[in-house]
Amino acid sequence: MNRVLLSFLGCVVAFGFSQPPLQAAPLPWSALKGKPVLFVTGKTDPGEPNDDALVRQHLEQIGFKVTTADASVSPSAVSGMSLIVISSTADAHELQAKFAQTPVPVFTWNTFDYPNLGMTGPQLHRDFGVVDPIQHYAESFSILYGYGANTTSTISRAVGLRPQLFGTLYLEPGSIGWANPGPGATVIADFEGKPQRAAVFTYERKASLADGATAPARRVGFYLADGNFHLLTDVHGPAANDPQVRQWAIGLKLFDEAIRWAASPPQAVAPYDPAALDARIRGVAHGKKVLYVERVDAGEGREADEHTVAHLRSLGFEVTIADQTDPQTRANGEDLILISSSCSKYKLANKYVDTAVPLITLEGLYADALHLAGRDRYADYGEHGEEKESDDPPDNYLDIVGAWNPMAAGLPAGLVKFTEHPGVLKWARPTPDAIVIATLPNSPNERAIFGYPEHAVMADGFIAPARRALLPLDNPSFDDLTAQGHALFDAVVLWTVSGKRP
Repeated sequence: MNRVLLSFLGCVVAFGFSQPPLQAAPLPWSALKGKPVLFVTGKTDPGEPNDDALVRQHLEQIGFKVTTADASVSPSAVSGMSLIVISSTADAHELQAKFAQTPVPVFTWNTFDYPNLGMTGPQLHRDFGVVDPIQHYAESFSILYGYGANTTSTISRAVGLRPQLFGTLYLEPGSIGWANPGPGATVIADFEGKPQRAAVFTYERKASLADGATAPARRVGFYLADGNFHLLTDVHGPAANDPQVRQWAIGLKLFDEAIRWAASPPQAVAPYDPAALDARIRGVAHGKKVLYVERVDAGEGREADEHTVAHLRSLGFEVTIADQTDPQTRANGEDLILISSSCSKYKLANKYVDTAVPLITLEGLYADALHLAGRDRYADYGEHGEEKESDDPPDNYLDIVGAWNPMAAGLPAGLVKFTEHPGVLKWARPTPDAIVIATLPNSPNERAIFGYPEHAVMADGFIAPARRALLPLDNPSFDDLTAQGHALFDAVVLWTVSGKRP
């Protein structure tokens, strides 16, 4: 392999790749050997950098069997391919949407092709953009620094990504692409700590794309430009013994792990089947203890609390009721905490924030205290339909954007009737470490159902001591849930009480 040796803090940083410990989800590297890849490239002006030959060489050294084509390639050329890789040198206007609905994974750093693929909206400088040293000289230095936005995804764990800065490229002003992807995306790394300036982002198969379509296969966007693949940071020799340098020089490692994830089989999704879901949750519920926190003297919502508890008990959970004013020690020995929306944030007084017990809150206004979201009400969290407290009308639909995850109960992407009648629905804006399942209709930034895996980085840098989830039920809404709404409730309970991995 050709390597460009890079001097970094007196250490040697070079183009190449180092394999991390194998993870359970992606294919082993050996399984990638011989897989066919369509590499879509273009030409650059004479004298302009073009690293497409190096990329092809690198892919072949991983073991892929690479076929190169230009933007005029027929969509039928993807037949039999395991992966499509699209370079920024390919003409996005000629590519148009020819690969948008292909059921073959796509890995791309062609920023102007993101809208064609549905990975971002269509507006330059708002939905996507390119930084280059000619037009943005000062900014072209800032893009040398990425930020670990997500630490719990398969790619993040394989890389060992942390919520801190890392080196994207070698120290010289360069060009990169950024994206503002849709709510169904996972932002792995970003620039300047802004998820709306994503450097590396993914869509799982069946996730909702930015244009409202459903991803037919895995999609990855990466920050490269025409001629800087050889500048991706990596570490070799004595430098590899320094853990700080290893965590800094991860550009090529990110590239490799994102490629491996894209080429690996997607997560299996069980179809919507309430009876099967009921059987699964009953199998898990037996012997599990649930602490149901409510306002014991509640007026509105009292009957719904009783019915929620009865439902959990009917599934096999052992449910204990605690008042909102009871001490946090009530959670000792429990397997799940469920906070009713009849509770008052004031009376809860920061309880259960740091307990290492999985937790679901139905009270969306407690999102800031639990570090599910930031502190700015109406910007970081809020509600639709609350009289005198919301400018938004009542609603009873949710927009499923994370159909790939079991919390979605097998429901397809798109609108689902959550309650029978319009009412109050809560929402919050979590960090990129959250798994977003549903948003409020026509409000993609207002996330109504989401979960944080254990050890995820939550708002304020708080590390999730166990799984955390938000369900948008208001005080009396449990009794108004549709069949699909009940399935979502049970699926979120099942995910939260089960396991430690996303």
